[in-house]
Amino acid sequence: MQSHRHAVVFPLVIGLLYYLGAWVGVHFAALESGIVILWPPNAVLLAALLSQPPRRWWPLLVVVLASEVAADIPVFTVTQALLFGAINITECLLAASLIRFFLEREVGWHEPKDLSLFLVTVFFIASPIAALGGASVYSFLLTSDTPFLTFWRLWWIGDATGLIILTPLLHMAFSPGLLQRMAGGTWPCRLELAGAWVVSLIACYVIFVLDLHFEKYLALSPLAVVAVPIWVAIRFGTLAGSSLATAVALFVAFATASGLGPFVREQQDHSALLTQEFTVVFIATVLFVAAFVHQNRRKSGELHEALVKVRHLNHELEERVRQRTQELFDTNQQLQTLALTDELTGIPNRRRMKALGEEEAKRSERSERPFSVILLDIDHFKQVNDRYGHAVGDECLKAFVRAIAPSLRSIDRFGRWGGEEFIIVVPDSDHVDLVRLSDKLLRCIRAVVVTVGDDQIDMTVSIGVAEWHHASFDKLVSEADDALYRAKAQGRDRAEINVRGLRVIE
Repeated sequence: MQSHRHAVVFPLVIGLLYYLGAWVGVHFAALESGIVILWPPNAVLLAALLSQPPRRWWPLLVVVLASEVAADIPVFTVTQALLFGAINITECLLAASLIRFFLEREVGWHEPKDLSLFLVTVFFIASPIAALGGASVYSFLLTSDTPFLTFWRLWWIGDATGLIILTPLLHMAFSPGLLQRMAGGTWPCRLELAGAWVVSLIACYVIFVLDLHFEKYLALSPLAVVAVPIWVAIRFGTLAGSSLATAVALFVAFATASGLGPFVREQQDHSALLTQEFTVVFIATVLFVAAFVHQNRRKSGELHEALVKVRHLNHELEERVRQRTQELFDTNQQLQTLALTDELTGIPNRRRMKALGEEEAKRSERSERPFSVILLDIDHFKQVNDRYGHAVGDECLKAFVRAIAPSLRSIDRFGRWGGEEFIIVVPDSDHVDLVRLSDKLLRCIRAVVVTVGDDQIDMTVSIGVAEWHHASFDKLVSEADDALYRAKAQGRDRAEINVRGLRVIE
């Protein structure tokens, strides 16, 4: 329903604005000779065409043609009015079509590329072509002594000036969200903008209305009205800058048409040309300044967002690298632990115990504090495996480890040397009664009972002990192994101790 209402109301509004634009152009923007400094109604139609999809153009064209006839009837015949309407419609259709064709999207007045396309299309294509039709009507259908090229130039520049001054502002006004954009901003910004309008209008009044001698007041140049709109364009953007610049341009045009201001010359076509050149360059400058500032801010914002994204990605990458490094470290630690740990019992394996024993031998060389090596071999373990199987044998090995571990100090190192043979490295063994320790280990193992169905497996162990006497770790292991062999040879379930290379039987 709302879309249908818009499709009906919008063309009517455009028709009314077109008629008002023609009336303003004739009564306020025309010199005494009839030369029009700028022609506003075509800007209304072009802005409307640019704001609507092509399928909605035909109601606008019909309404505009009716408005053209209504505006021209007091001066021209119906045929002449229809011709003028057709020429103006053709101009706007050509400009809108070319702009849409090359952009393939809505025109953005904050984009320098779009502005350039608009200016080239309007000033060098649409308006000159339409001026050929207008000059032809004046030259061939109306009685006039003015040369064809003069008519053509006046029509061209007048139409182009009106389109360039008014189309951007009207197009932004026809776009949705205008009120929200105008209402945006803080009160200090609104006051600053209002002050800029006051200063600009005062400057226009002083320069184009007051009768001052500009030779004595060089500062009161027409260029003085340019500064504030450019400042507004920089500070507040395209809409605010275009609004103020359009107001200033219309003030200049209306003042010149009334015979006021520094652009008034004896030949009125010169007055019109000076005013048109000034207003076109002025509007284009303000629009381009606003567009380049907007583009710079947008690119700065995009660059900032890109830098934030890069920093975020770097942080994510660093975090992933850190996590991956930690994972690799943990994996290496696990692999190292697995490589140095007996899989069945969870205690250090032969490789780990050999490294610990060699480190202890070096420490003893430096500190002259001895350590001892204890080898333990479970008695008759092969018979357990043969009778009950390796699974029961594994349970016996686990039970053996659980029995031995509580008997050791925290600094003692207990590991599996191979098969049913285990090793204990006892640091600072000069403070340890090796005989009593060996006896304690024997008693702990005797207390181990592994139940297999209705059977119970009792365990004993043979122990060989060797104490450091400036020998290498391998030498001590060999001596402990000799002592272990003697313990087995003498009946098992006993310990043989070599203290500093001396044989002691237990």
